[in-house]
Amino acid sequence: MENYSNKTQAIIGLQHKGFDLDFVLKDEHLLCLQDCELISPDDFEIAETYKFVERHGIPETYVVYAIRSVQRDLKGILMTSHSAFNRGLGFHFWCKLSRTLKES
Repeated sequence: MENYSNKTQAIIGLQHKGFDLDFVLKDEHLLCLQDCELISPDDFEIAETYKFVERHGIPETYVVYAIRSVQRDLKGILMTSHSAFNRGLGFHFWCKLSRTLKES
């Protein structure tokens, strides 16, 4: 895994590795913005995880995930604030995302 100094460098580095789709959290799924496909927690794996603390104003922690679909040839990036974990994620989905933070 690379050692990026900020989230922008991490995103650019992951794009160079082929993680070129954009994912967002949508209820209990990831939503691929390019093709509007929902991916359940069982249908993706987290290839890499990077955590950054932004110190502008109120400090906020951001996490950049390199996501790979298990079923299809989809590779992309999910970037989320650490506070998103407090906003109603289901237990299964929360466990999948938070497990990689403990490993990194």
